[in-house]
Amino acid sequence: MELYYCPLLESDTYALSPEESRHCIKVMHHVVGDSLLLTDGKGMIAEASVIGYDKSNCFVHIVNKRADTSKRSFTFHLAIAPTKNHDRMEWLTEKAVEIGIEKISFIICDHSERTKMDLTRIERIAIAAMKQSFTTNIPSLEVISFDNFLQQYGHQKGNKYIACCFAEDGAEELATADITSDNIILMIGPEGDFSSNEVTKSLKYDFLEVKLGPKRLRTETAALYGCSIIAARKLEKINLK
Repeated sequence: MELYYCPLLESDTYALSPEESRHCIKVMHHVVGDSLLLTDGKGMIAEASVIGYDKSNCFVHIVNKRADTSKRSFTFHLAIAPTKNHDRMEWLTEKAVEIGIEKISFIICDHSERTKMDLTRIERIAIAAMKQSFTTNIPSLEVISFDNFLQQYGHQKGNKYIACCFAEDGAEELATADITSDNIILMIGPEGDFSSNEVTKSLKYDFLEVKLGPKRLRTETAALYGCSIIAARKLEKINLK
């Protein structure tokens, strides 16, 4: 059964967006009486049936709604300096959503190659990835300066990491870090890495320097590696309980 995105699941009847309606009727060839699954992208899932359609709208009746019990019990916030090539951030967003992520902050750093992002397009990619991977969570997205990011999120409790190419001797590998909190932040810098000033500032907010293995990774590869490691480590801890 296909999954459709409906940001508001408040009434018993609902008109799918033109884009979702077109996919439902024109691509999937659904007809009146067919069953669908809907999600609001915030962890809610609903069973619905098609009750009618016209040239641009598909109308559905919601049979029941429930919270998605498969939703993750922890929150992962990725902060990443956007690459010069916008396509790389689009690719990363798609893969991160498929693995699982709750928030993405595109941070503007001292060595950033890009200072603007098309969040509307990024959100469309996130929605498509959510539907394809049959999950029910769309990450919140923002573009924010490095200093504002620290001011807004640096005081949060949890496991907070900054991945550096030139981390100090003794810096822990993320793959072996003791990830005990259900609130996790990982910062990934630009191709030129974080500046020494940015690393110093982050340490004052109790971020820990970590390494991402022995190889030097591209920004988007490092971020995807971090997403995978954290998802695997948290799943491991959940299974051990």
